[in-house]
Amino acid sequence: MADGALDPAALLGELAACGVDFVLIGALAVGVHSEVRATGDVDVMLPTGDEANKLALPRALEQLRAVRLSAEQGGVDPVAGDPYPTVMFATRHGKLDISYRPDGSDSYQKVKRRSLDTTIGGRRVHVVGKDDLVRMKLAAGRTDDLRDVAGLTSPEQGAPRRVFISMTLAPSVEHEWARDLAAACTVYFDPSSRVRITDGRYLRVEARRSDLTDRQIEQWAHALADRLDAAGVIADAEIDVRIEDA
Repeated sequence: MADGALDPAALLGELAACGVDFVLIGALAVGVHSEVRATGDVDVMLPTGDEANKLALPRALEQLRAVRLSAEQGGVDPVAGDPYPTVMFATRHGKLDISYRPDGSDSYQKVKRRSLDTTIGGRRVHVVGKDDLVRMKLAAGRTDDLRDVAGLTSPEQGAPRRVFISMTLAPSVEHEWARDLAAACTVYFDPSSRVRITDGRYLRVEARRSDLTDRQIEQWAHALADRLDAAGVIADAEIDVRIEDA
């Protein structure tokens, strides 16, 4: 298996040299807009249905001596029926993660149009714009993602805030499972968050955050609702969000 040390410039250069159309996302993109932080991979977004990319990407993967990683190997297993799953590869220049529809993203064409055109390792690279990157990070909602958002938007931060979210449960959902899943999603946002079910039909979340703006908190809340809606926990993604001083 290819297991080279991470060399982002060489990896991105190989993609570009083979004619792959991509936008850089993830932690490396955060480093372009804000403070550089350690990362173990290169994350890129690719367009769906692009015939030229369908030819260019296999050429690049061959040059990179790429080997697709399963979940057991630190990658992800594709969802049945998904024509454009997220895929992860070990390459001679480090780990490569390819996404076609990252959580929170707009269409590829819009993301690329708003991207930053820069140079990395002598190669022209499109880096996702800050606003699009923030939306993706809020939608992913993991601890590092939320910390990245705080770093990307530090001049905008205000006073500590409390957020209250109310969602209508799906009619036949098992309540304990619904509460546990919501809690597992929310703990990254606030380890002391509170999730409860009231009146037998409402899922309510209470959490605090001191390093995000009200707009970012509301975006996170809607991303949480989208995730729970997709899992069948709530009846729909329509939610009530209230934000106030902590």
